[in-house]
Amino acid sequence: MNRPYTICYLNLSAEGHIDGEFMKSPAAAKTTEVFRQRWLEMGADAILYGAVTMAMFAQGRLKEPLPEKGPLPRQDYKAPCSMDRYYIAMDPKGSIAYEGPCIDTRGRGPHGVIHVLTENVADSYLHYLREKGISYIFCGKEKLDPVTMMEKAHSLFGLQKVIRSGGAYTDWTLLSQGLIDELQFMLAPVVDGNPEAHTLFRRMPGMEPGVVELELVWAETVAGHGLLITYRPKDARENAGMEKGGWE
Repeated sequence: MNRPYTICYLNLSAEGHIDGEFMKSPAAAKTTEVFRQRWLEMGADAILYGAVTMAMFAQGRLKEPLPEKGPLPRQDYKAPCSMDRYYIAMDPKGSIAYEGPCIDTRGRGPHGVIHVLTENVADSYLHYLREKGISYIFCGKEKLDPVTMMEKAHSLFGLQKVIRSGGAYTDWTLLSQGLIDELQFMLAPVVDGNPEAHTLFRRMPGMEPGVVELELVWAETVAGHGLLITYRPKDARENAGMEKGGWE
């Protein structure tokens, strides 16, 4: 299978929360700084986000309906403005607003966008993406197919390494499909007991129960009394993105 080497990289409280009050705690500041620096050092070709997170990096959600336009074929579209690095936006029905073809925020440098859609998206949104100079790929008719998504990320855009960083439902979907090669968890030395906070992984309602076995690869203490833990899933699909082992 030709797909990018994919790393699930998360900043957590010591109790396994991926969001909540702990992120604002001074006690988590040093480990968060290390987390961000290691992110940049990974040199990933792309960062994979769901619609909620991607909207925070773009221009939010579309506030008004788009004007109706003629039909467009359900064929993948690679925008003329190609980039070395991308955000992959999982937004199957099309809801994210963009200012233009590139996003440059949070000190990561300019990234293009690959918008992931299903075939039941409105034609008006396809016209919108083309007008903004944004590439898009189709990955399923009505339900998003993550395997196709990762194959096309490699075959159409040549992506070799992808970082995935939350949320819990998508992380579980990719992990359970064998599309995650490496898990890196940065544990900050804080807990908050927040009952509303999200955990690392969560199954969507109706998904088949399952267990993914992991192998411990490395554990490292970092500045600020943090702990970086690296695991390898035992059942990851073959990838074409990195040398065998990935972290070697």
